[in-house]
Amino acid sequence: MLRWIWESITVDADHLHPIPNAPSLPCSQNPQLTPFLTGNPTLLGLLGFLIPFSCTVFSLLQFQGSSPNSLTSLCGTFYMFGGPAMILAGICEFILGNSFPFAVFVIFGSHWLYLGLLNDPMHNVAGSYATTVAGVTVPGALSQEYNSGQGNYSVVMALICFIFLLGSLRTNVPFVIVFFTLVFVFSFLAAGYYHLGWYPTTEGLDRATYFFKIAGGFGFVTIIMGWYLAIITSCASTGVPCPLPVFDLSTKVFARDREGAKSEHAGAVQRDAL
Repeated sequence: MLRWIWESITVDADHLHPIPNAPSLPCSQNPQLTPFLTGNPTLLGLLGFLIPFSCTVFSLLQFQGSSPNSLTSLCGTFYMFGGPAMILAGICEFILGNSFPFAVFVIFGSHWLYLGLLNDPMHNVAGSYATTVAGVTVPGALSQEYNSGQGNYSVVMALICFIFLLGSLRTNVPFVIVFFTLVFVFSFLAAGYYHLGWYPTTEGLDRATYFFKIAGGFGFVTIIMGWYLAIITSCASTGVPCPLPVFDLSTKVFARDREGAKSEHAGAVQRDAL
C-alpha cells in the first residue's frame, strides 16, 4: 500500500524544481529520496528557534525589567513556537535527507518543550523541591538538588552544541558563530545553577544572576547571527535579491566533496552493522 502511494506521487525529473535557498545553508533536496516537489523547512526551523530563544535572552539580560523568573511567562512560546515548529522542520529535513539540520531542529525543539514543562506553573517542578528548615520554608528553586540537576542539563547541552559546532564547520560563518556562542550560553547557565545550588543566599543569587547575564550576552550574539540567517533564507525562499553574504565555508574548510563524504560514512556504518 505504501509503495503504491509512493509511486502515485512520483513525478518525472523534468518536473522537479530546486528548493529556493541560500546556496551554502546546510539544506538540500535529494531527488532519489524525495522524488516530488517539496518546500524548504529551514526557515521554519530557524524562526522556531529564534522566537523563544530571543525572548529567553532578553529575560537573562533583564531587558525592560524582565528577569530569569520571566521564563514562566514564556511557556506559551516554548510550547507553541519552539517545540512544534522545530520538530516539524526537523522531520521535513529528515525526509529531504539532511541529517545535520534534522538533528539540530529536533534536539532544540525538544529542548523548548523541556523548558516549557520546567517553567509551567501547572507542573510546579521547582516547587516540588521546597523544604522547611527551622520553621522557615526554603523555595525549591534555591535547593541544591534542583539547581544541580539544571546545571547538569546545561553541561550536556553545551556538549551537544559543541558537537553541532564541529558539524557546522563546513556550512557557513553565521552557523559556526551560532553554535560557538551557544556553547558558552549553556556553560555559563551551568555555572549559575551550580553556584546557586551551593550558595542559596542573597549573595549567591546575585552571583548566579551575574552568570546568567553573561550567558545572555553570548546569547545576544547568537540571535544576531540567527536573524541574519533568517533574513537570507526568507529572501532566498521567494527569490528576493539579498545583498547579505552568507560566507560559505564548504569549499574552504576540509575542502572535499560533501556528498561523497556522507556516502562514504554511510557505507562504513552499513558495513559495521553487517
